[in-house]
Parts: sequence; C-alpha cells; structure tokens
Amino acid sequence: MKLIVFVKQTNMEIKQQIEELKSFLTGDLFADGDILQKIYELKKELNPEIVDNPEADEDEDGCIFCGS
Repeated sequence: MKLIVFVKQTNMEIKQQIEELKSFLTGDLFADGDILQKIYELKKELNPEIVDNPEADEDEDGCIFCGS
C-alpha cells in the first residue's frame, strides 16, 4: 500500500515560486498566458479573496485577470 502525503506550502515558499515564475515573463500576454495562470493560482492560495475582489491583490503589477 502506498501512502500519499500532501504537504501544504508555506506562504514564503509560495511567494518564492511566484517570484521565480515572474522571472520567466516576457511581456507578451499571449506567450506568458500559462505562467500568468500559474502565478494567479498561487496568489489565490495566499489570498483567496482576490477571486471575488481583484482589488485585494497586493501585486504591484496590478490586476491581470479582471480585464482592466
């Protein structure tokens, strides 16, 4: 029998992942789409409120997914 253990990442680890992903951004919204989606998913783990309230995203880059 195999035991699968899920370990929740710390906020610091999530923030480090976000910063690492940001380093791969090219500035081309279409080319960066997958990376931006991964960043957004990680940000939702840190702050689930951003799903319904994009203004709560403290990122200096502004809101990518709200359409503004």
